[in-house]
Amino acid sequence: MQPPAPGTLRILHLSDTHLTGDGSLHQGTVDTTAALTALLDHVDGIEGVGLVVVSGDVSEDGSPESYTTALDTVGGWAERHGAAFVTVPGNHDQRAGFRRVLFDGHVLGDGGGPLMHTMEHHDPSVPVRGQSLVAGRRIVTVDTSVPGAGYGELSTAALDHLRSALAEPAPHGSVVVLHHPPLPAPTSLHDALKLRNPEDLAGVLRGTDVRVVLGGHYHHHFAGSLGGVPVLVAPGVANDNDVAGRYTEETALIGTGALVVDLAEDGSTWSTPVRLPRPDADRRALHLDARSAARIAEAFGPS
Repeated sequence: MQPPAPGTLRILHLSDTHLTGDGSLHQGTVDTTAALTALLDHVDGIEGVGLVVVSGDVSEDGSPESYTTALDTVGGWAERHGAAFVTVPGNHDQRAGFRRVLFDGHVLGDGGGPLMHTMEHHDPSVPVRGQSLVAGRRIVTVDTSVPGAGYGELSTAALDHLRSALAEPAPHGSVVVLHHPPLPAPTSLHDALKLRNPEDLAGVLRGTDVRVVLGGHYHHHFAGSLGGVPVLVAPGVANDNDVAGRYTEETALIGTGALVVDLAEDGSTWSTPVRLPRPDADRRALHLDARSAARIAEAFGPS
């Protein structure tokens, strides 16, 4: 891949790693730790990465051990490359375990150095939130998870945090990182588990210096916009959603990928999907018929 132009912040955008504390296979098919390690090995030669982002569903089981794997694997890669490391919870994450290992999600700062954190106790009802400055860009993380549910929502507290963080412009603009993207869902199951109030997010972003919103959740690369702000969804590390299938069904293929996002000094943004080559990439990893998908949507969508 071409090196970034001078003044550009290059972001390695990962999502949906679904790591497990005991090494069990995700959906009984994928060793997610092995998939993540192989992906990071594959992108090891990409030049100029200044920030590594994991946009939610870091863990499958919420265990401290799974977050330690993320810290050692992704954080270790970022530190070796002199890159900052930022992550945010998704619907599979558990805030207690996340905070215990990854603090507020801003783990490494500009240049790959560790950030200082105070070990404050927060009730799990309090969204994880944080911000840091990387190469003149303000990185703001917003917790869209709803404890015990699969859908996403920006609480009043999360919106207030974002509004406060964006009140004044940063030197080279801002990046917002969340799990549930404010884009249409590819399947009926994901429609039940989508972000419920994207219009509230649009209201906060309007008129600010936000250059891009980075999200995950859909296990497939999507690009869109919200109120004129680009929204980029990273492929899943755990598997790849087959978006060409029936809308009422849910099928995931064994496949692992990431996005390389470049933010130029003038505010221009472009992204390059990267897929991990593997001989079994198109074997089916998961399939839910319409009835099964609807049952999960009813159980974990809004009541």
